[in-house]
Amino acid sequence: MLLQKGEDEVTAATGAHKQLMTFEVTLNDSGSAGLGISVKGSREEGKDLGIFVKSIIRGGAAFKDGRLQVNDQLVAVNGQSLLEKTNFDAMETLRHSMSTDGNLRGMIQIVVARRGGSYPQVCARRRAIISKSPEIWISG
Repeated sequence: MLLQKGEDEVTAATGAHKQLMTFEVTLNDSGSAGLGISVKGSREEGKDLGIFVKSIIRGGAAFKDGRLQVNDQLVAVNGQSLLEKTNFDAMETLRHSMSTDGNLRGMIQIVVARRGGSYPQVCARRRAIISKSPEIWISG
């Protein structure tokens, strides 16, 4: 199971103390709309450091839920760790969970690592953070 090591695993993998949070996010009715986020990969000195929320798409499941924030590191999805994976493999795990487990249950479980107070709160009812760059869009 992913969280047996808890924050120590995240600290070792990221080199920073971060708070772990688990969210159950209800997906949009169609399921094909996915989580409604774009993500970015982080690399340093040739090593993949994980995938992070780049933007939250207005009207998407994450936007409606309101708890995910820009710069949250995606640590696990539906119980599968994304740590110690290449960014490509982490993205594939995320895509797979959206197309199978998430759509069958109508929701997806996301574990994120977040630096305490480092990033502004994103409130789904106030504004969206939208990106038009050709980053990877998670849409099922």
